[in-house]
Amino acid sequence: MKALVVIDIQREYIAEGRKFQIKSIGPSLKNAYDVLSFARNEGWPIVHVQHLQDGDLFGRGSDTADFIDGFVPESGETLAVKGNYSAFSSATFMQFVTEHADHEFVVVGYGSTMCCLSTIVDGYHRGYRFAFVEDASAARASRDLSEGSMHAHVTAMLEPFARLTCANVETVLEQRPLAA
Repeated sequence: MKALVVIDIQREYIAEGRKFQIKSIGPSLKNAYDVLSFARNEGWPIVHVQHLQDGDLFGRGSDTADFIDGFVPESGETLAVKGNYSAFSSATFMQFVTEHADHEFVVVGYGSTMCCLSTIVDGYHRGYRFAFVEDASAARASRDLSEGSMHAHVTAMLEPFARLTCANVETVLEQRPLAA
């Protein structure tokens, strides 16, 4: 069984000139939408994680903190608001994973080097199983590393903690081995 975790697909990442803008986000955003559509059609449990905090970035009430069009939670889907990197900082998210503990949690969203990484590693240490849809996520550039380089590095770092997959039905649906 699978459950979908949609992390921080918010306007902050597409807003021109914003600190967290990911300029190469287009293909990963399309892939995330395809995975979300598939999960909805299959009736998977879905949780949308939204990062909100005080201040300018991801600021409560800011248009840039809103979900990107097409990623607004639908009726029956869970909304978990967090103020820290890991989605486990949200009581609603904790309740969702507890209720679906026998599922593999398929992760799409942003940023791969922050909230996706933190959530997956945190959850792994709590005993949950994850799959990271690497082409349905991206990272912002940092220091002298490009967006692509940052994302490639974090994807490699996530390999011990999650099943790495891409946004096609066959690979998303693969069964995770019983032992890592």
